[in-house]
Amino acid sequence: MQSPQEGVRLLAVPSRVLLGISTVATVVALGSTYALTSGPAEEPTPRAERNYGDLPPDDFGGPVTLTPSPSPSVSPSASSTRSAKPSDGAEPKKRPTDSGKPNRSGDRPGEQGPREGEPLSSPPPAGGAPGPGDTGVPPKKKLRVHRGDLIIRTPGKVVDGLEVHGRINVEAPNVTIRNTRVIVPTRSETAGISNNNDNGRGMLVSNVEVLAENAAPGVNGVVGHDFTLQSSEIHHVTDQVHITGSNVTLRDNWFHDNYHFESDPYQGGGASHDDSIQIIGGGNITIASNRFTGAYNAGVQITQSIGDVNGVTIRDNLLGGGGCTVNIAEKGRGPVDGLVIRDNRFLSDQRIDGCAIIHPSSTKVSHSGNVWDDSGRPVALSRG
Repeated sequence: MQSPQEGVRLLAVPSRVLLGISTVATVVALGSTYALTSGPAEEPTPRAERNYGDLPPDDFGGPVTLTPSPSPSVSPSASSTRSAKPSDGAEPKKRPTDSGKPNRSGDRPGEQGPREGEPLSSPPPAGGAPGPGDTGVPPKKKLRVHRGDLIIRTPGKVVDGLEVHGRINVEAPNVTIRNTRVIVPTRSETAGISNNNDNGRGMLVSNVEVLAENAAPGVNGVVGHDFTLQSSEIHHVTDQVHITGSNVTLRDNWFHDNYHFESDPYQGGGASHDDSIQIIGGGNITIASNRFTGAYNAGVQITQSIGDVNGVTIRDNLLGGGGCTVNIAEKGRGPVDGLVIRDNRFLSDQRIDGCAIIHPSSTKVSHSGNVWDDSGRPVALSRG
């Protein structure tokens, strides 16, 4: 691993003069805030990357990066049933195409399910819910192409107006990423944007689009804690957001078109556990005014896989997808405290009929104002 540097490391810069500014001046300017340019810049050589540890294998659509390991490589723990990465020759097998109607039997999709490695179908945007007109990169925003991963180590850095063919890793406080598209390379087996370390608190991600380059298990959207994600579009990945700790706000985002694999190497060869949002530890978490469609496992999944979860508010969203759309599990850690689910509209596309919210009896849910979007009738809780 190369020694740390301040700021965002650019792998290369264009040799030509941009907008009358010399190459040296361009590099200095980009070290503060990425300036718009009239043409793309191509960087052929990716930087060396550190290896990351693995999370428990039971619930994830792909690996989630924890705090970087000090060793140059990390093997999965003996208890892990998930491979460290899929084999280079692994290709998703195809299943018969979707009939156009959601499979709501509660079983894994069979002949009426989506094709392997293709996203589940999503209904068109509903009135008042985030969609293509108000999420992601603004239509007229010009983007500068950057090939390779970016590691941000300067506090308060602003990244604006990039199309990153790689991943963004935030290792400094109060970093802003805005008006940017992140296309995660196939076989990266990680998230497009991550601040999942001890240094990246206060990250703001705004008007960003994240997607995978190609269908592949293990490519996720945003991972971490102590961040805000707003007005962004995350799609064509396995899991859109993993919350690994406290102080997270997700608002006005559009999560859709998860990739689902019937045979996922990260699930020991079983089906993908793709979720729009998964919360595996932490508190003070707000999920407000988002739109969720297309997840196979759950729209919002709480598992407590690495720590207690408490103080979660889910409000004013358009929620759909999953076997049950909101799925709470305790994982032997006791009740999830301070769980508020209110004023949400639920689509009727669950694989288990009528299962909008499922929770164990020991976890109490403050539940009010939740209705079915197609009828306006109240949503009932399910016990699991």
